[in-house]
Amino acid sequence: MITIVLLGTLVAGILTLTQTSIIASKTSEEAARVESALLTAAERVERADRLQFPCDDTLPAPVEAAAQLKLGVSETDVEHHAWITTEHLDGSGQWAPGACPGGVYQPNLVQRITITMVSPDTGLTRSLEVIKGDI
Repeated sequence: MITIVLLGTLVAGILTLTQTSIIASKTSEEAARVESALLTAAERVERADRLQFPCDDTLPAPVEAAAQLKLGVSETDVEHHAWITTEHLDGSGQWAPGACPGGVYQPNLVQRITITMVSPDTGLTRSLEVIKGDI
């Protein structure tokens, strides 16, 4: 009887460790997927022509494409899994809200674009900042 109880306790412990390991592995895999999507989006934003990057907070095509490609979300669901916030460097060297001063593109503009993506499977959220400028 003592042997059976000891074996049961041992098996229960092993099962718990296995379950914990599986959950940790899935979370790590999902984090890598979201971070890969963010890096792809950041690279596309850095390479994007100004015409692809409007002076509003709409989701630009490079970020939308990266979310669809790497996260596997549909075109209609992408706004729930990827978004941006933008700031621009004002004349005093401070970050001001909005992609462009007064919503109008100006030469020598410097922007800080924060890209946020959320895993469609687990809800894991990650963000990455990109500095984009004409200078």
